[in-house]
Amino acid sequence: MIIPPLAAPEDFTTSLLFPDTKEGLWFIFSKDKLLISRDGKSLPHNHDFTLQRTLYLGTLRNKHVFAGELKNENNIPPKWQWSDLKPLYSILDEENYAMAGRALQLIHWDRTTQFCGCCGGSTFHRQNERCRECKTCRQLFYPKLSPVAMALVKKEEKILLARSPHFPGKTYSVLAGFVDPGETLEQCVARKVYEEVGIKVQNIQYFHSQPWPFSHSLIIGFTCDWLEGDIKIDPLEIEAADWFDASNLPDLPPQLSLAYMLINAHTFLKN
Repeated sequence: MIIPPLAAPEDFTTSLLFPDTKEGLWFIFSKDKLLISRDGKSLPHNHDFTLQRTLYLGTLRNKHVFAGELKNENNIPPKWQWSDLKPLYSILDEENYAMAGRALQLIHWDRTTQFCGCCGGSTFHRQNERCRECKTCRQLFYPKLSPVAMALVKKEEKILLARSPHFPGKTYSVLAGFVDPGETLEQCVARKVYEEVGIKVQNIQYFHSQPWPFSHSLIIGFTCDWLEGDIKIDPLEIEAADWFDASNLPDLPPQLSLAYMLINAHTFLKN
């Protein structure tokens, strides 16, 4: 089984009940930046900080894993620094990077659900599940997770790649979009491809999925075949799209992304 980057390690066990020790692996954030050593390779295994919030994530090979948030980002020893998570992919080992992504999402969820969005009452952690409950109206707040369907469209020996205005540099990628209420993942694939490039597809097949903490998403990847239509881009979403073969690929998404895995798997098999 392929484990995509950012997926929880196979030997991680989730848990809610805090242990009697602070010893373990700590993912401490401030304003969504991770506390890490100056060389970018070490994480705290204990701390003397006064944290604004703490969460227990579980165990990784019998080592406790915690997440925390520090309100005053300047109150750290010189050997530590704050870093955005994305640039650390090639520096942190893959397990710690995946756990940092999980911790980032849960800290953000805990911070943004302190009060009820329905009545304004304060919330508390339920003991039996990862959920906050309003003390007043009993509304439940689970960690945010938005499903995204992603599609690699194939036409003979070529694949369809597109460029969105918000992509860095000259990067092209596969098409993707958030799933609407009431539609299946496959329906989302067909809809997004048609909306963004005017093409109808067939043979929609599941590839792999990947958690994506930067937008609190679960990305579900598919491959599909061109059925009919010429490329007609939606200028509000796409600024360029074209068919590419393995010999003339444009700049691609980061290697940690499911989009890169989709492209690499197809072009590698064709070569």
